[in-house]
Amino acid sequence: MTIPETRNPGWRAGASWKSAGERRFHVDHATAEPLLQRLEGVQKSGNGWRAKCPACGGTSRKVTIAERDGKVLLHCFGGCKAIEVLEAVGLAWADIMPPRHWPESPEERRRMRQAIREAGWASALSVLALESAIVQIAAGKVLRDEPLDWNDYCRLVKAEERIAEARNALVEVRQ
Repeated sequence: MTIPETRNPGWRAGASWKSAGERRFHVDHATAEPLLQRLEGVQKSGNGWRAKCPACGGTSRKVTIAERDGKVLLHCFGGCKAIEVLEAVGLAWADIMPPRHWPESPEERRRMRQAIREAGWASALSVLALESAIVQIAAGKVLRDEPLDWNDYCRLVKAEERIAEARNALVEVRQ
């Protein structure tokens, strides 16, 4: 069965049908519009919408949809997974979320790798600051001849594990 190529009645700039008889959108930015057009009982609710769930059915509006921070948020209070809701109306995540843009030039890729590395270092340093405070507190108790209770001991072991992980993140392993 071939689906004829048609234009979405709610078409707007940034969203269009894919050709070759396949009903797919291409979006330049995250938009819930293709999903909202296929759901029943859509009602504006706060900063988003509520609608009947096409996956689990029923008469109540169990699905919530919102657009925030460049993303489409989707939740079914009936327990359906978001992908099940999308598939029930013939959509996929790619139909409502824009494609990721990857660095193209070697210089862009190098800068991105460096930014990721530096973010990892910042995170590791933050962990080291917190966990060293835990070690310092435990050392103070030991120096005052105060025993470490079981919770203190477990937290000290956790601090040791996190410090080791942070150390590994800071040290580049070259092979």
